[in-house]
Amino acid sequence: MQKLTTDTLFYYFSRFLVRLALPIYLRKLCVSNFDKLPKGAPLLLASNHPDSFFDAVVIGSVLEQPIHTLTRGDVFRKKAAAFWLRQINLIPVFRGSEGRQYVKNHDVTAQESHDALKQGDAVVVFSEGICVNEWRLRPLGKGTARMAYKIWHGDDALQSMKVIPTGLNYENFHGPGKRVSLNFGEAITADDIETSPLEYEKWLREFNDILDRKMNAEILTIPADLPKAEQQRQLNAFFDKCATPKAKSNPLLGALGWIGRVIHLPLYSFFEKKAAKLTARSVFYDSVLFGMLLYLYPVIVALLSIIVAVFAGWQVGLGLFVGLPLLAWVGSKC
Repeated sequence: MQKLTTDTLFYYFSRFLVRLALPIYLRKLCVSNFDKLPKGAPLLLASNHPDSFFDAVVIGSVLEQPIHTLTRGDVFRKKAAAFWLRQINLIPVFRGSEGRQYVKNHDVTAQESHDALKQGDAVVVFSEGICVNEWRLRPLGKGTARMAYKIWHGDDALQSMKVIPTGLNYENFHGPGKRVSLNFGEAITADDIETSPLEYEKWLREFNDILDRKMNAEILTIPADLPKAEQQRQLNAFFDKCATPKAKSNPLLGALGWIGRVIHLPLYSFFEKKAAKLTARSVFYDSVLFGMLLYLYPVIVALLSIIVAVFAGWQVGLGLFVGLPLLAWVGSKC
C-alpha cells in the first residue's frame, strides 16, 4: 500500500469524493465477483474502455487498494495538467506514432507499473488501446500481454501478480442517471500460459487469446448496426439484473426529490453546457462532466454555506452544507 504522504493525500481525498459522488451521479452501480478477487496479490486489471477516464473512476471506487491507471500520454504534455494527473496515480503511455522522442518512455511506464504492483497496489490497463462509446470488446492490442510478460518473466519478476479480466458495461454514455455493471472475471496467472516464455510472440498470442475470451465473458455485446429500438431492448434485458429496488411511494421523499432537482437544475445545466462545449460531446463528455461536478460542486456548496453562516449563523450554514448534497442524492433517487 502507498505510504500516506503529501503526494498521496490528493489521491485519497479524490477517492473519498468519488465514493460520495458516484451514488448521486449513477442510478446504480452493480459489481459482480468482487469477492472473488485474489486477496493480498498484486493485480493487473485488464479492462475494456468504453467511457474514457470515467472507466478508471468506476473501477477505483470499489477497490480497497490504490489504483494506478495507464493513460494516453498526450494529456500529460502540459506541465500543470501532468502534475494533477500524477496526483491521482495516472501513468502516461506514449505510442510510437506520437513521435520517436517518446519511445524511451515505454520503459519508464513499465517500471512505474511494476513498482506499483510490488507495493501491493492495483494497475488498470485498457487492453483495447483506444476508447469508443460502444457495447462490444474491440480487438486487443499487445500492450497488456507485453506488460504481463515483463512482470512475470522480466527482471525482478513478480510471479504472484494476477491479471483480472474486467468488463465495464454502461446503460448509456451521456451524463448522470445511468446504471453501470462492473464485472470481474476469473484471474489469469503465469501458469495458465502453456507456451514457453522463450517463444515470445507465440506467448503473447496465447495470452491475448485467453484474455480476449475471458473479457468477452464479462462484456455486453450489441452490434452497432442494430436498430436503436433493438439495441435498447437488449440493454434493458441486460440491466434487468441491475435493477434498482422499487421503493414504496413516499410523498415526503418524492417532494424532497423534486425540491432537490429544482434547486440543482441551474447549477447542473451550467456544468452540462460547459462539459458539452469543452468536449463536443465526445468520448470525454462523461469524464469531464463528472470531474467538474466532483471538484467544483463541494467548493460551491462550501462557499454558499460560509456566506449564509455569516449572515444567518453557523447553524444555518452547517445545515445548508449538509442539506444540499443530501437533497442532490434524494433528487437522483426519488
